[in-house]
Amino acid sequence: MNFKFSSLAVTSLTFGLISTLSSLSAQAANVVGVFGNSCDVCGFSLSTINNYYNSGLTVSGQPVSSSILTGTLDTNNLSNINLLWMVQPANSYTNAELNSLSTFLSGGGRIAFMGEHGTIAPNENNRISAAITALGGNISINNIVVDGGFRDATVGNGQILSNPLTAGVNTYNYAAFAPLNISGSAIALMNGTNSSDVMMAYQNIGAGSIFAITDQNVWDNVSSTGTNNNGILFQNLLGASTIPTDPTAVPEPFTVVGTFIGGTAALRMRKKLKSSTKV
Repeated sequence: MNFKFSSLAVTSLTFGLISTLSSLSAQAANVVGVFGNSCDVCGFSLSTINNYYNSGLTVSGQPVSSSILTGTLDTNNLSNINLLWMVQPANSYTNAELNSLSTFLSGGGRIAFMGEHGTIAPNENNRISAAITALGGNISINNIVVDGGFRDATVGNGQILSNPLTAGVNTYNYAAFAPLNISGSAIALMNGTNSSDVMMAYQNIGAGSIFAITDQNVWDNVSSTGTNNNGILFQNLLGASTIPTDPTAVPEPFTVVGTFIGGTAALRMRKKLKSSTKV
């Protein structure tokens, strides 16, 4: 049997394939959202994070785009965001915002909370700790100050711990920070000069993940010409896998203001990053 295709049919088929490939490519892009419910909290501009991710980066073979979110979290569409930076909250997160964050995590989203050391932002740190607890996490901030002055954490001095999220990070420049308290399934990524002071940690919450740092100075000198690998870490937060290698591991259930968020929320369609590296 012979089949004949008109030039119009071939053109339509080609256009359809191109459109499909373009759609798949667009869906695979890495999207970052930056949120702070006050402008330039603690002297830190949200544009610092936003501009970095909009500087032409490519992560896992896909371009990165970023935007600063305005208003409240519950009035923003988070479904297309892969990594959400939550910076030094000047006000407590509302129940509606926490519900939005819970749904975001259930869809595989990642949240990076950034505070500051204890004498500059204790109230902001307390709000971050409360939000992480409400989302089912086991990371909180101890409002003290350790490791004053700029320092380098390195693989060689044992401060940078081995993890896919720290892959390629040989030197991490930081200044004074507030140490983190971690328990449960939370995992330390870096320590201070005293190994008991956790500088950065993450935890898988359902299908998503939460990260916490307490030093805004880690955003200094993150360009490709810098002598530190801080920028690689910020890219890893977007692209590296945090999926447990143990197939029997069961993610912790999480609650928001006493209400379990699950069911159909877990079926929400959203873009997810893929990586062959697993934790």
